[in-house]
Formats: sequence, C-alpha cells, structure tokens
Amino acid sequence: MRMILQVDGANHKVDLTEEGVTIGRGDQATIRILANAVSRVHARFFMRDGAPHVLDLKSLNGTTLNGAPVTEPRPFAQGDTILLGEVMVKWVSDKEPTVPAKALNMTVSPKSVSSRISLEDRAFDASGSIVVPHASIEKLLEQAKEQPAKDAGLLFQRLATMAGTLLRASTLQELLASVMELVTSEIPCQRGFILLTGPDGELIPEYLWEENPEASHPPISRTIAHTAMKDRVAILTTDARLDPRFSAGESIKIHGITSALCAPLVVEDQALGVIYLETSLSKGGFKREDEHLLSAMANFAAVGIQRERDTRFRNRLERYHSPQVVEQILKSSQSKEAPALSAKRCEISVLFADISGFTRMSEGMEPLKLAAILNRTFEALTEQIFSRGGTLDKYIGDAIMAFFGAPNPDPDHAQNAVDAAIAMQETIFFLNQNRPEGYPELQMRIGINSGEAFAGDIGCEKRMDYTVMGSTVNLASRLESGVAKSGQIVVGPRTATILGSEYDLVPRKPVSLKGFENELTPYEVHWAEHDSPTMEHDVPTAVHQIADA
Repeated sequence: MRMILQVDGANHKVDLTEEGVTIGRGDQATIRILANAVSRVHARFFMRDGAPHVLDLKSLNGTTLNGAPVTEPRPFAQGDTILLGEVMVKWVSDKEPTVPAKALNMTVSPKSVSSRISLEDRAFDASGSIVVPHASIEKLLEQAKEQPAKDAGLLFQRLATMAGTLLRASTLQELLASVMELVTSEIPCQRGFILLTGPDGELIPEYLWEENPEASHPPISRTIAHTAMKDRVAILTTDARLDPRFSAGESIKIHGITSALCAPLVVEDQALGVIYLETSLSKGGFKREDEHLLSAMANFAAVGIQRERDTRFRNRLERYHSPQVVEQILKSSQSKEAPALSAKRCEISVLFADISGFTRMSEGMEPLKLAAILNRTFEALTEQIFSRGGTLDKYIGDAIMAFFGAPNPDPDHAQNAVDAAIAMQETIFFLNQNRPEGYPELQMRIGINSGEAFAGDIGCEKRMDYTVMGSTVNLASRLESGVAKSGQIVVGPRTATILGSEYDLVPRKPVSLKGFENELTPYEVHWAEHDSPTMEHDVPTAVHQIADA
C-alpha cells in the first residue's frame, strides 16, 4: 500500500508492506530523523490484515497513538496522531503541505548538501584578513587562562557543554548537526557549513545550516576552505568586498556576503576538514573573539569526528573478526606499520558452511520468521568462528564463508578451522534440541580447504570488503557444495596433511570437481551427534542465550 508518512513535518512516500518501514535516529532506520527523544530504531510501520499498523520497538520514550501508549501492534488511520517520544508522525494525503523544519534543527543528507552547495575558486592574498595558525586545544585553553576570569570561565563552560553533547551523538550526521547547532548558537551568522576530506583529499560538503533556508545559495570560497585546511590556519575576513583575495570573485558583491570565518578540523597531525561560516554586514561581521571561539570549538568537533570514524572502523572490523583480532588490527593501524588490511598472500584455511535444504524449507514461510531463524542460527555459528580467531568473510543467503590465518598469521589455522566446524555442527545439534515451537530442524554441511590465498580489501571507493581469493578458496567451496552431505564436515588433502593423526579423518573416494583438472581425495572429519553437547556446561553461554531468545 502506497502512502505518505509525515514525520516531524517532512513528507515521506512509502510502499507499506508486511515487513514495513522503521523510523529512528540510527543508520539502521528506514526513515531517519535527528531528534534526541527518538530511539535509534524507534517504531515500525507495516501492513497487517489489509490495514496499516504501528509497533513500538522497545523505545526509550515510547510511542503513542492518539494519546494511548502503543504496547502491541495497533492499526491506524489517515489523520491519526502518532508520537514517537515528542516527534509527530501522521498518515497524510498527497495534497497536505510539508511543514518547514526549524532552521536550528535543519539536517540535510550529504547527497542533497552537495547539490545545494557550490564552491568557487577566488584570488588569494593574505592581506586584508586575520590569519591565525592553528593551535591545539591545550594551547587555546592556556591562552584562555590569560583572559579575564569571566571570559575564561565562559569559554570553559561552552567547551564542556560541547564535549558532553558530542559524546552523546551516535552517528556522523547527528554529530555534525550537534556541532553546527552549538557553533551557530554562539557565533551569529547567516550560513554555516561543515566540509570533510574525501578519499582523494578533496573537501566534500557534509552539513549545511542556514538562518533562512528559502534564501538563494551563493557559492562559498574553495580557496578559503582549502587554505584553512592545508595551511592549518583559521581565516577571518572582515569584509570580503574589500579583501584583495576576492578581486576575482564578483559573486561576493552580487550576493552581499561580506564576512567569512573558517577554522580547520585538526586532530594531531591529521586535517579532517573545515567549519566555514558566512554572514553579512548587517550582522556586524565576525570579530576576533569569534575566531578564537570557533578555533576552540573546531578542535573539539575534530576529536568527535575522529572518534566517530574510529567507531565506524571498529564496527566494520567487528562484523568480520573476533574481538582479539580487532584489537590487533587497531594497534597495527595506530603504528607506522603498513595498513593491516592491505592485500597480501598468506597461508590460510577456508571454511564454507551451508544449511542444507533451507531454500525448500523456507518456501511459504513468513519473511520475518525466516529472518529470525537465520539471525538466531548465524549468531550462534559466528560465535564459534570468532572464538577460534577466525574471520567472517560473508553470509551468502543461508551459507557462511569464513577463513583462518588472516589478517594475522595463525600457525594453527587448519586446526582452528576444523575445531570451529565441529563446534558449529554441535551448535546446530543443540539449537535443534532447544528450538522454539514452529522452528524447523536444521542440518548443515561444511567444506574446509587449506593453502595459499590472496587476502585484502577488495572493491571500489564506495564499498570495500576484506576477503580472500584463489584456488584454495574455490576448492573449499566445491568440497562443501559437491562432496559434503548434511551433517558432514569434509576437508581437502592439504588440510588433512596439516592435521595429521590429531583428528578422526576418513578418506573418501577420489572425486573430480569443477574447475580442477586432477582428481583429489577428500577426507571426512568424524563427529557423532550422540556425542554432541547436551549439558549446559558443554555449550557456550552465548548459544544458550540465543536458544532461549
């Protein structure tokens, strides 16, 4: 069903299905809104029995429908008032206008920001402006102590407020919105921008604030922004029309922008971007105190942005690696060594696991139930991989690809891969024994192969994945899909040689596999279901929690 959901005054056209859409302030939400009263994924809107419903997703501030708390799925009609905390959501007609957002709360996505901000090159001359070398926050605070006690106390109070606000931000856009709201509340201006460096070192507009969003959008000076970042200086133009740097910038005179203030976002030796403010003569222009304050606030903002980037990097690593491996990668990235995820050849063991017959089993199954089964199973299986130092490469539908021995070398990669495979089969057995009513019994087949492979970040600028490639990987996949049966673990000859007599290996008949010229002898790793863990102390706590969920 197609409808328009008006969220905090902004209209969103959605095709409502049984799965539906979610609203919240986190990246996981379908419709994002930056409001502190809204949880990261606050509520779900979906179709049931031919009618739209709303469900609160255990949010902190709750959801109400026409004043009544939503504690279970509730149907709603056009014109009903739904509150997510304090944020209003309504099903409206396509003729109902959008309510303009308040300027201070204005948030624009990076894509639309880029379309609304243009940068132009202008002649540059250091005269006619105040240009101040960047100072660390420590130095700025030392300078503040020399000011009158009242002024120094006010600066400390402002920065303390900013630090607390930035620590509460959960996403980059929320952080940038908080930075700009704090800056513009302290420094009167007409427009404010946050530009961050992209992979090629160019400045990319990431956030825009305007006192009057309906006004025209003149270009900003790429020269000022690049100079501030490259030379690590704060730039204050007292009157751009008189500044000789702008002799080639006739647009300044046309649009009447008379004063600009720009400060670099610097953390240690790294320049992350700039904060850029503009105002007119009617506002009185910027003052020397504004430059000092913006420089201090830019220091705090840079720390917050770097912290958010580090968090994103850690979260990305945690999708694929065990906590121990993540810590090693982060330590390596902080040193002067080569990047930990750079491409290289290494000796690894690759594991492919597939839930047998799941495609047929899932036919006609409700999508949410199907997702719940897969999530429950994958979480338990991935725990077995991570606990043995393995790296999760990807989920492929109802299959898992993982490897051992990269990015950090592991002399026991083959043993760890097989131990993980046995634990995964035992986990499937345990989950089957403790599955909720209505959940199907699952079976899994696993293929493992060891050898040299190419490992590293592969992809394009917009999407990079840490993965492995080569014939070692291909053979592991063929062993899983073409040799192993339900409930079995099959390994290649190289893996069997490394394992030696430590495991109960039974040779299978030689086989010819697609993509390989010669026949090879696979080996089955014996593990018996009746020997699988059924007592509480034999199964990891995390698996118990998943089984009980």
